[in-house]
Amino acid sequence: MGPRTSLALGGRAKGRPAMARDVVGADCTGSGGAVVPEKRSSEYARFRRSYLMAFLCAASSDWLKGPYIYRFYEARGFQPQEITVLFAAGYLSSAFFGVVAGVLTDALGRRRMCLCFCALYTLHCALHAAEGFWLLLLARAVSGVATALLFSAFEAWLVAEHGRQFPERANELAGVFATQTQGNALAAVASGVAAQLAVLAMGYAGPFAVATPLLALCAREVRKWPENAGNGQRDPREVLRAALAGMNSVVARVGLLQCLFEGSMHVFVFLWTPCLQRSGHSVPHGLVFSLYMLCMMAGGRQCAGRFRPPLGWVFAVAAACLIAPRVSEGLWGNLAAFCCFEWCVGCYFPQIAVLRSRHLSNESRGATITLFRVPFNCIVVAVLVYGRALPPQAMLSFASGALACGALACWSLPKEASVGGSGPDAAKAD
Repeated sequence: MGPRTSLALGGRAKGRPAMARDVVGADCTGSGGAVVPEKRSSEYARFRRSYLMAFLCAASSDWLKGPYIYRFYEARGFQPQEITVLFAAGYLSSAFFGVVAGVLTDALGRRRMCLCFCALYTLHCALHAAEGFWLLLLARAVSGVATALLFSAFEAWLVAEHGRQFPERANELAGVFATQTQGNALAAVASGVAAQLAVLAMGYAGPFAVATPLLALCAREVRKWPENAGNGQRDPREVLRAALAGMNSVVARVGLLQCLFEGSMHVFVFLWTPCLQRSGHSVPHGLVFSLYMLCMMAGGRQCAGRFRPPLGWVFAVAAACLIAPRVSEGLWGNLAAFCCFEWCVGCYFPQIAVLRSRHLSNESRGATITLFRVPFNCIVVAVLVYGRALPPQAMLSFASGALACGALACWSLPKEASVGGSGPDAAKAD
């Protein structure tokens, strides 16, 4: 590969990493040494399509249960306290057992653990055919581990494989994350409609049955992927040590940003309904949810364009949006603020993913992502258990304060560690 690269590129190309020279030389030239950009473009399009298809099938299977999971438990005769325990079990499982899953992702291989997600989530769906509380508690624990894999193994595989196969397109990784955010919002809307139809046809267990074929499609696509692991490291203890050793000040701040935003976002998920209902108007929840997802798509689209809003400003605007219920009880004013918040969510996800791709070590990426999720999941459990003691607008005010702290943390990042704004990177993100 080395001699061929030298011949194809005319010797050593200054300023370009050795891995990039090798890959460009090996993959972008034909037998006569001519560059074949069309072939590379089609390969990259297939790569993007395969990843997005697998991830969106996986995410859709998770979205399907959302609208009716609480009603499913009520129909089984469980009391609100028991339902709270079921929800808390899922988040606690994701917080603690999810770290083990993240370590195994880097130790055993990202592709293998993406397939493990499909198997675990299929088991989660199958267990919901049971009647007993303890089996459903097990189902929630299984789903917690599966969710940790959904948000760590897929991203870890993408970042590593994108860098290995297409180092010359490093700036386009942001575009993949932006498209993923838009597709995820669209999948949420479609899954809500599909869940409604499934409930009408099969009852409250219907969405779990519909999720199973999507998981099969996801597994079929993932099986086509090449395997990658953290620098080929196979010892889970070494992976965990590497994740902890790599927690420098910038990485820790990236984790803090993720915890503050996603914790606040889940507080919003629990509380937007009672905040809108304070006005006394009838709230069409399905339409409002669809509107939120359209706003999230718009935010993701913004981050795929020439100008990406700086992440610090995204946090600041989101903080201002969540303070709205303190100011007014009016339906339309709060709805407008909440739609703006969802736009911020759409801007946030691609940018935090880019930050993780830049600053997390490849040998422990999956483990570090799951470590980031531990405090966030604990925050959600605290809201579930103790949140009823405070009015919704007070809880959202606390979330707004957390986002304001996140804005300050963003602005404290070194300039070279931040994302957002205009320029070549933003221009190529589409």
